Amino acid sequence: MMEKTWSSELETGIAEIDAGNRKLVNYINDLNQAKISGDREVLLNVMENLLDHVCNQFLFEEHMMEEAGYEYHKAHEKVHELFAKKLADCRGRVQSGETPFEDIIKMLDHWVDNHVKNEDRMYAGTVQTKIEQEGGESFVKSVMKRLFG
Repeated sequence: MMEKTWSSELETGIAEIDAGNRKLVNYINDLNQAKISGDREVLLNVMENLLDHVCNQFLFEEHMMEEAGYEYHKAHEKVHELFAKKLADCRGRVQSGETPFEDIIKMLDHWVDNHVKNEDRMYAGTVQTKIEQEGGESFVKSVMKRLFG
């Protein structure tokens, strides 16, 4: 598989969310490198970091959607929950000795190309309006501080 690249069509216009989604693209590339080298330890390390990142990213997105009053935030949360469970299952497979590189890469690639590109952009306008109403970056930083300390 070729290296995955970030493109403007994936951007929500919310810097913190875009930065988190950009990391997903980097994880796809990390997994491709681990696949090429065949290194299970790297795979396991990437999976741990990826799962941690995804859970934090989802928590932040969900909180932003809820604070902004996005009407479909509960449905969006369910999609996040299912994806996180799939990732956790993949991590379990890796921990038990499997090397499901293709499955994980394909799942992440699909997530970026569909969820990030389409579903994340659906809530972006609502969240962006809330950010502007509440004082811009100070609002985003206050949400991050409440969530992550």
